[in-house]
Amino acid sequence: LHPPRLFAAIRRWFSERGWEFIHPTDPVEVAERLESHGVERFCFFSYAHRAGMARELNRWLAAESRRLPQGIPLGTFHPDDPDYLEVVDEALDGYGFRGLKAHINVQRFYPDDPRALKVWERLAERDRVLLIHVSRLPYPNDYVGMARFARVMERFPTLRVCVAHMGGDESEECFRLMPRCPNLYLDTTMALAPLTLRFMGTEPEAIANAELLQWQDRICFGSDFPIIPYDYRDEMRGLLDRGLPPEVERKIFFENARRFLGL
Repeated sequence: LHPPRLFAAIRRWFSERGWEFIHPTDPVEVAERLESHGVERFCFFSYAHRAGMARELNRWLAAESRRLPQGIPLGTFHPDDPDYLEVVDEALDGYGFRGLKAHINVQRFYPDDPRALKVWERLAERDRVLLIHVSRLPYPNDYVGMARFARVMERFPTLRVCVAHMGGDESEECFRLMPRCPNLYLDTTMALAPLTLRFMGTEPEAIANAELLQWQDRICFGSDFPIIPYDYRDEMRGLLDRGLPPEVERKIFFENARRFLGL
């Protein structure tokens, strides 16, 4: 979720690349639509794509959280801000956010940048969460990829972190990190949906049921709603059509996220 002007710019950017938004973007309407699909709680966030934005975005997220009792805000920061650590402390301690969202592809800093390492250290000290988009999909640049993220996990092996999109085309690299990183989770956003190949360039079948079963305690359902160019139910269907045991589905749709977020 983003303030209206930022959301309009994001909409234009995606539209130029063939992604048409078909869902409401007003936060209250988004919450109502999610509730109609049985969603009890959801994370929401924005991200500072350049310096000078993070503090105001966090202020907006805090204000919106008062309108969204079901919502769990995650803060943002940008390491190019001279006071970025103060921004992080304000988000975590002042606003009480449960953690931070980093979109490496958009924000264009390396996850193992020494400045970012200071932020991850703060999260680890407070046992707060990091939701991070570090995959090369759908539009790669020099900042993304699992190699540099693996260095972060080597330094902070117990960091409570969820990798968005199951790592994109590097899901196997994510799975290889999980045995030695007990708090590393993956979310399913656009990784298992029927239209994954069209919009992300990967096959949903590339992730086998055997892997979902092996890591059933550390996979969380994600949707990126409302910034998806298809129906919310398609995202759900990508999991439900796999024929996983009901107890595994309950973990992925509910229990794992509750444990990850400390609810």
